[in-house]
Amino acid sequence: MSGKTSLVQGPPSFPYIPGGDLCGTVVEVSKEETQFKAGDSVVAMFDTAGPRGGLAEYKLVKAANAALKPSTISAEDAAALPSSALTAMLLCERHVCKGDRVLVLGGGGGVGCHLVQLLKLHGASFVAATSTQKELLIGLGVDRVIDRTEENWWEVPEFKEAPFDLVVDLFGTREPWERAVSSGVVKSGRLGGRYVTTVGDTPYMVFRHWWHIFKLMYDMTARGLWTRLFRSNPRWIYHLGLEPQDLARLLRRAETGELRAVRDSTHDFSLPSLQEAFRIQKSRRAHGKVVIVVSKA
Repeated sequence: MSGKTSLVQGPPSFPYIPGGDLCGTVVEVSKEETQFKAGDSVVAMFDTAGPRGGLAEYKLVKAANAALKPSTISAEDAAALPSSALTAMLLCERHVCKGDRVLVLGGGGGVGCHLVQLLKLHGASFVAATSTQKELLIGLGVDRVIDRTEENWWEVPEFKEAPFDLVVDLFGTREPWERAVSSGVVKSGRLGGRYVTTVGDTPYMVFRHWWHIFKLMYDMTARGLWTRLFRSNPRWIYHLGLEPQDLARLLRRAETGELRAVRDSTHDFSLPSLQEAFRIQKSRRAHGKVVIVVSKA
């Protein structure tokens, strides 16, 4: 509703129904649909811009963007998984190599809490993460947690002595990249060092004009190309894109126990509770996912 991304999401207007990933019960399917039937519990995500309408009693979704909910997972946990955990899974599959030492910046967030669970399953040998939630992350398999209120990750002696192969930046802004390069805590591109970000320099996107999109794309492309050609710095990579067709595969990993949903908080569908949920989400300080229960089945 702020209008900051009006170029891609359209100007804010009413009715405005927010809400992205969801879990619910199928009420009706098209005549051509064979994968789902009425009564199925499904998890769904969206591939369109604009208000996605997840916080509604009824929502039309594409069958290609949905998957059956495993019976062993609660609806609340299932709703917490799609976008963030899928981002984490695809990032691991594309960028983690066997034996990697990995540093996750923002390990306590929605993507981070799921990423740190998967890194060693994809071959990482050592996982460090920045977060104020030390006990939570250690419980998720992190070897070393750096509390940003107590120490700076770029000044930790052991990280300089044994630099990371991969830094995953889930927080954003340009400063972490500059710190990583100048401090020597990540290997150079010649030695296989990579710096992967899901956020880039601007965690709060503004797309009011085509110029905003052009500048973002130019900055990402230029830095990525520069570090690919001149490998004294780690290779900078912008991880972009979700694959809804992989949702079923993600849920199978949750069903087998390889991955568990991490929720910051769960809210009922009352105005005060909704306001609190959006306040937490906007703060970018959630530890896990923020879930809203529209109705109980």
